[in-house]
Amino acid sequence: MEATTSKTLIIFCLVVTSIAALSLGSVAETQSLGGCLMSFISVEGCVEAINEAVSHKKFDELEPKCCKAITLLGDNCWPILFPDQPYVPVLLGYACKLLGYVPKVENVAAAP
Repeated sequence: MEATTSKTLIIFCLVVTSIAALSLGSVAETQSLGGCLMSFISVEGCVEAINEAVSHKKFDELEPKCCKAITLLGDNCWPILFPDQPYVPVLLGYACKLLGYVPKVENVAAAP
C-alpha cells in the first residue's frame, strides 16, 4: 500500500511540474516575466494596488511611487504581465494621470 501511495505521489508531482513548465513558457519568457514583475514588486503595495485597480476598479490605493513604476514600465512588459488584457496599461496610466501622479517631463528640447 505504501509503495502505491509513493508512486501516486511521484506521478502527481511530475504532472504538476509538467503543467507548470508548459504554462510558464520558455526560459526567456520566464526571465522577462520576472524582470517585468520586479518593477512592481520593488514598490511596496504596488502589486496589491494594481490588482485592486484591474480587478475591482478601485484606484484609491495607487500611490505616486507605484504610478511612477507604471509610467516607466516598458511597452514590451505589458503583454507579458497582462496577456489577455491590452487595456490595462491605458487604464492604469489614465488613473495615475487623474490622480496627479504622472511624473512631469522636464528638460524638453525646444522646437527649431
